[in-house]
Amino acid sequence: MTKEMILEKVKAFPPLDDTVAKVMAICNDENGSVGELAKVVQSDPMTMANILKAANSPLYGFSREIKSVSQAVSIFGMDTVKGFAFSSFLQKKLDLNLMPYGVKAEKFTMLTEKQNAFAVKWFQKKRTMLDTLALTSFLMEMGKIVLANIVVEHGKADEFQAHVAQTTSLLELEALEKQVFGISNEEVTAIIFKEWNFDDTMCDAIKYLNHPEEASEEARAYAEALQVIKTLTSTKDFDLEKQIQEATELAEKYGHEVEKFHETLAMHMEAMPA
Repeated sequence: MTKEMILEKVKAFPPLDDTVAKVMAICNDENGSVGELAKVVQSDPMTMANILKAANSPLYGFSREIKSVSQAVSIFGMDTVKGFAFSSFLQKKLDLNLMPYGVKAEKFTMLTEKQNAFAVKWFQKKRTMLDTLALTSFLMEMGKIVLANIVVEHGKADEFQAHVAQTTSLLELEALEKQVFGISNEEVTAIIFKEWNFDDTMCDAIKYLNHPEEASEEARAYAEALQVIKTLTSTKDFDLEKQIQEATELAEKYGHEVEKFHETLAMHMEAMPA
């Protein structure tokens, strides 16, 4: 299994659908409006259902029932709506077989919402960070889809899953991926982001998620925040108490909205069953 094989997989991704293209166009237009965005969301049943379901989930902690797409789009903001559009696209177009990582498709989808919800609540008062984190947090596990599909195709799913089960941290999982594939899932996600013409800051933040000190100056703070979120909410069920402790230590070390982090963590643990 080589990097070239992985690149071929990424380049063979289906083209982004009309919903994603329209959502991106509106969000990238300085004159784009929430009303326009809501109309696009309403035209895509899966995206609409996912957004309304999430808006009324305890994960996001909104204080009132959200009954309309317009309400949901307005409350979530454009960048989070982009994340839902991409997530729905992945559910429709890709084989979300994450069993080599010990994760069912339904749990994987829930995980991406957990990660996004944490980013949204943590950085809701720091819009300059959230504009990038809202989308990036939604998609930061994408590389695992590619790697999982490759081991399935090579008949190595059970063997790989057994090795994954032995890992006890994100760094151990990264080491396993590099041993098997020569590349980590975060690096694969960064390649996908480049294929989709995401900006360099987003690509760098994902690529160096496990090693924020190696990221560019522009991307470092985002990589640090994503590392905290991924440490806390991983596809693999590591020791939860250890995850909370490590994520808290990282958040305090990096100094990003520390008080808000603790508030979000408390809300997150209350809202999300084990």
